Amino acid sequence: RIYRIAWSDTPPEMSSWEKCKEFFCSTHQTEALECIRTICHPPAGTTREDVVSRFEQLRTLAYAGCEENIHSGLHGENHFCIMDEDNQEILSVTLDDAGNYTVNCQGYSETHHLTMATEPGVERTEHAEGASGTSCLPATTAPQTAAEYDAVWSAWQRAAPKGEARGRAAVVQEMRDCLKNGNPVLNVGGAGLTTLPDHLPPHITKLIIPRNNYLTRLSRLPPGLRELSVDGNLLATLPALPPGLQSLSVPGNQLPSLPALPSGLRKLWASGNRLTSLSALPSGLRELIISSNRLTSLPALPSELRELSVSHNQLPSLPELPSGLQELSVSHNRLTRLPESIISLPSYARVNLDGNPLSERTLRTLRNLTSAPGYSGPRIRFDMAGPSVPREARALHLAVAD
Repeated sequence: RIYRIAWSDTPPEMSSWEKCKEFFCSTHQTEALECIRTICHPPAGTTREDVVSRFEQLRTLAYAGCEENIHSGLHGENHFCIMDEDNQEILSVTLDDAGNYTVNCQGYSETHHLTMATEPGVERTEHAEGASGTSCLPATTAPQTAAEYDAVWSAWQRAAPKGEARGRAAVVQEMRDCLKNGNPVLNVGGAGLTTLPDHLPPHITKLIIPRNNYLTRLSRLPPGLRELSVDGNLLATLPALPPGLQSLSVPGNQLPSLPALPSGLRKLWASGNRLTSLSALPSGLRELIISSNRLTSLPALPSELRELSVSHNQLPSLPELPSGLQELSVSHNRLTRLPESIISLPSYARVNLDGNPLSERTLRTLRNLTSAPGYSGPRIRFDMAGPSVPREARALHLAVAD
């Protein structure tokens, strides 16, 4: 059921957006608006964890300092809001024990009644488990006890499709042991899984989903997660990432884009996906491994970056390079020239430029500079004069610019 009050021709998300869009930089505004739109119009199956994730995503997207205007749990654990500079609510969401999800913004109020069963003639907005099984908990309630977690996991195990029962049973036992022993690491193994339960052990800080699984999506992630590794699955999307995530490894999936990256992320491995662009990168990122995608440009690179691998993309140019970069692999792109900042790389740095259509001027400059006596630049590998000529590893001493 949906109850509406003070409906107007202006969508509620736009009324709220006009009040808070200045909290976000231009590159994040589209994603922030979409997040607010989802908050105002919650999809079927929305839970409290989803609400937390969406408000945390807004905090991640906001300018430094502006995230303090975005609250979850300000008036109790089921109240979430965005405040203006005068501490007045721009947008709020309140959940109650009856499963009501109430949105209030700029004189507009809408209550979604999230039920477990579909009543005749009433819009279905209950918690939808789909292929992962059924849940005995209300849509907005996360498990609170070991017994409640076990009930969710047992339901997921019982709903196993043919050929997956043994794998699900093994994972359920692993989660039970994890919850009982307080183990911060959950490795589901290569069990041939197509889904995971909607609720994982809440205390884990590291989640490993290796190859030989076939996940197309992930449900909400534990809020304290620090490391997420999902290699060689079939992921086409990722949920909102926990704010404290430090390592994200998702190579060999089918991701066309990534969600907002947490500010504390240090490692991002996403080779072998379908990425066409990247949003702003966290300032402390040290490893960026994104080879074999469809990238045509890169955002500004963080000053702390130490390793950059973007081979087998479609890059026509590179941004300025951090002076402390130690590994740079940009082979098999569309580079015709190189940034002048390449001279700032340390002498022990290694650079691979193989397979790029570097201009004749750039090649000539490279040959001259790397053969000069007394050079002390990075070791650089490039095609000297076409594929028939042996490749050489040389040091780059001066700027190479077209």
